[in-house]
Amino acid sequence: MTEYQPGACNIGHAERRRRYLTGVAGFAAAALLVAAVATVHADRAWLLAAVAPLFVGFLGVLQARARFCVGFAMAGVFDVSASGERRQPAPEAGQRADRKRAIVLSVKALAAATVGALALYLAAGALA
Repeated sequence: MTEYQPGACNIGHAERRRRYLTGVAGFAAAALLVAAVATVHADRAWLLAAVAPLFVGFLGVLQARARFCVGFAMAGVFDVSASGERRQPAPEAGQRADRKRAIVLSVKALAAATVGALALYLAAGALA
């Protein structure tokens, strides 16, 4: 079992698995968007909308790998239990570190999603 560490680890195995599944769902949604745009021959600018599902995908995977939940950090809680059913209030001293880490992970996910959406847009232009 993992222990809570302010700014470093605030979720256990069950919560990590949920984040991975959320990430996969985000990437699948982005793939569906790309397929839809290609199928209906929509303007390639629609591919820029992939930034939203890509953000969900990247944030889910980043959280799982980091053993850290952005939502928990912002709410001031943690859950490092094996079952994912024991949310506890984070110590006051650790909440600031948790929120900083949450912002960093969110910015990384947004940057990756933006680059990914731009890459899809540019690739579609090169194929046209």
